[in-house]
Amino acid sequence: MVMKNTRATSLIILLLMSLSFPLAALAKAPMNRIVAIVDKGIILQSQLDEQIKQMYQRIPVDQRASISRKDIQSRVLEQMIITELQLQIARRSQIQIPEAELDAAIGRVANSNKLSPEQFKNVLEKDGVSLADFRKSIRDQLLVRRVQSSFVHHEVKISQQEVDSFLKLMEQNDVGGSSEYHLGHILISTPENATPEQVNKAKQKANEVANSLNAGQRFATVSIAKSDASNALEGGDLGWMKQAQMPSLLAPYVKDMQDGDISPVIQSPSGFHIIKLFETRGQEKVMVTKTHARHILIKINALISDNIAKDRLITLKTRIENGEEFTPLARANSDDRGSAIKGGDLGWVEPGALVPAFEAAMNKLDINQLSEPVQTQFGWHLIQVLGREQKDNSKLMREAQARSQLRKRKADAAINAWLVKLRDEAYVEYRIQN
Repeated sequence: MVMKNTRATSLIILLLMSLSFPLAALAKAPMNRIVAIVDKGIILQSQLDEQIKQMYQRIPVDQRASISRKDIQSRVLEQMIITELQLQIARRSQIQIPEAELDAAIGRVANSNKLSPEQFKNVLEKDGVSLADFRKSIRDQLLVRRVQSSFVHHEVKISQQEVDSFLKLMEQNDVGGSSEYHLGHILISTPENATPEQVNKAKQKANEVANSLNAGQRFATVSIAKSDASNALEGGDLGWMKQAQMPSLLAPYVKDMQDGDISPVIQSPSGFHIIKLFETRGQEKVMVTKTHARHILIKINALISDNIAKDRLITLKTRIENGEEFTPLARANSDDRGSAIKGGDLGWVEPGALVPAFEAAMNKLDINQLSEPVQTQFGWHLIQVLGREQKDNSKLMREAQARSQLRKRKADAAINAWLVKLRDEAYVEYRIQN
């Protein structure tokens, strides 16, 4: 039977990547049943079993018995189908992930878990996951991100006017614009044009879910087992947001909730919602140290070696220490013509504005101290710090956060719309046996 799914598909496919084969893989596993044909590829029972196994590994041990395979099988399979469609695009487009990029991604995963590469490998083996399979899973995640970026992200643009309007709205809806809320969300959906019987059945299920949460069952576990929301398999976690960023349906409830509270069942045209406020936090000031610096740069070329450049800077340093002015020497000798006309002055710079080697050397200097010659990719520098000051960078940080949130919101919507279209246009034949 050929089926098509028109529901917007969650972006959590990046966390539940399938290990789907091309059709040729059948020759290697003749006894492995096909559970779905996806355009020119397939998904095997063993792959589905592995993904369901990984899903269970994310659930606390004492909660696993409350979630049946039936609760998650169809959703995991649907995500595998969407993933396979994107991997097919990557194969057709000959998109490759360099080994160095893959190694770096795996290294970040290990570091985030505070493990050395060898410790991380041991943890994988203990969980029954081979390093080769894990590398393939990470490679597939990177391929999917690359595909999504090429098809969607380049179209996402955020204007300064959108940022300003977003910040203004946040301030209007949240006194002082300071509070952020970490929320969880569960949806018990109702079909379009639902009958009274269907609505009552969904409401009853939502009340049962709310009761189980109030009785102490873990939110993520209930979400995985019961929620119809697009992020159900992520545990229903909505992350941190301000009131202005919340769906208008939820915001009035959140403002009256305390950390750990479960909302009453909230009805909307799409079904019944339950939210949990995990935690609240305030917006703290972001202070940065700005540095006023100047420099003289000697570039390396066919006529000027490293030693010659260093010797020139040592000579210039001696002349300055003996009383000559930095400004005219910079104008006459620096190869950074942009700053040379200003006597080598770089102005006030914030952390991260300069290349790491230059910044590291600059940060070690006292006020008015001259550095030893410092090498960067641009050549050799003589650096002097003229001043330092602490600056409240909260406004710029809020703007950056707002721009990031707007970009993510637009990108998520664009990706979901594209994935729905991709799924609707695909040939999918289900062969799963319940």
